[in-house]
Amino acid sequence: MNLQEIENDLRALVSQKNYPCVAAVKAFHDGDFIFDTYSKFGTGESAQRLAQNLLSFKEKQSKPGGEYLTYIAVFPEDQSTDEHTFEMHLFHELSAIWNFPEIAGKWDEKFSSNPDDKNFCFSLDGSAFFVVGMHPQSSRRARRLPYNALIFNLYSQFQVLREKGVFDSMVKSIRHRDMQFQGSVNPMVEQYDNKWEAIQYSGKMNPPDWKCPFSRNKT
Repeated sequence: MNLQEIENDLRALVSQKNYPCVAAVKAFHDGDFIFDTYSKFGTGESAQRLAQNLLSFKEKQSKPGGEYLTYIAVFPEDQSTDEHTFEMHLFHELSAIWNFPEIAGKWDEKFSSNPDDKNFCFSLDGSAFFVVGMHPQSSRRARRLPYNALIFNLYSQFQVLREKGVFDSMVKSIRHRDMQFQGSVNPMVEQYDNKWEAIQYSGKMNPPDWKCPFSRNKT
């Protein structure tokens, strides 16, 4: 599968009528996205390159004109067969990045590095990232791709939207469109919003006693 085919798949997803994530629609309309391909999702084989590319993304995002930039890690050869497996592999992939502490750096001080804490948020080089998982078997239509992918946005990007006074209206629009697109609002987003980030990463419906399967320096 070549890069143009992957970009076509991504564009086809967000181009659907009432696609919920208006930020994703805008990013593809304006060309504010970067994507790279990786292999063997969940094994950590690509973790070092993914970490380096995320640092490059962070640098580009900090420059003028990069405020709305989104990074997409695509695993075109991998298709998860169920939501539980995808979620476990997602967190194994994120955990493996911390096998390279010289790249990973430090944790974002505004968030906990303890996955048992609801204030946990995946971090790299002192910055927290919000992660959105996508795969063929997702129960959320807006997260279905023919293969596995991880969408990364710096948490600071949301803060910029709040400072501009547009964040709340964007969230309201997303939930309204989600109702039209799927017939329901993502229950994890509706229940936890910004009070528990990690439980929302995979898109899977998780119980209140869910345990985040992230582990730092996991081999």
